[in-house]
Amino acid sequence: MTPSKSVRISGSHCLGPVVVNKEIADVPVSGVLEILTNDPCAKEDLRVWAKFTKNEIVKIEELGDGWMRFWILRKR
Repeated sequence: MTPSKSVRISGSHCLGPVVVNKEIADVPVSGVLEILTNDPCAKEDLRVWAKFTKNEIVKIEELGDGWMRFWILRKR
């Protein structure tokens, strides 16, 4: 899977929807936003955000040392 855009967000706690909305705006519909983060709240926050915005988390990968990778499909 090749992302349309990749963003690394570190040191953040509770990844805000404003940040994710800003980043996904640069991704074309049917494109993928890759987020690399060490935010411990990211799993739950991004799941809620995706459901609310009708986008789709297609993959979550645990990278170790608290880092995670999310692939988000922009659906609208």
